[in-house]
Amino acid sequence: MYAAKGNAYKLVEPLEPLDGYPVTAYGVIDRRAEGACSVSLGISDTQTIGIALTQSQANVGKKDPCDAAREGAVRVLATIRGGN
Repeated sequence: MYAAKGNAYKLVEPLEPLDGYPVTAYGVIDRRAEGACSVSLGISDTQTIGIALTQSQANVGKKDPCDAAREGAVRVLATIRGGN
């Protein structure tokens, strides 16, 4: 992911890790102002899970869409671990 910064991805920004698992916001272009963001959750040395989020027009500008996508990653990680 980081190697593609400036090449394939214009947006590559580390976010706060989840229980030691890295989370990175990324995108071919930065669409946060439009209410969209994709994050990658690293679950092993060779595997990631991608989470894409697009906010409704009513929510654009109220919360960073990358933070909202990270919250989705929290739920994905809980599911992987067998939580609810």
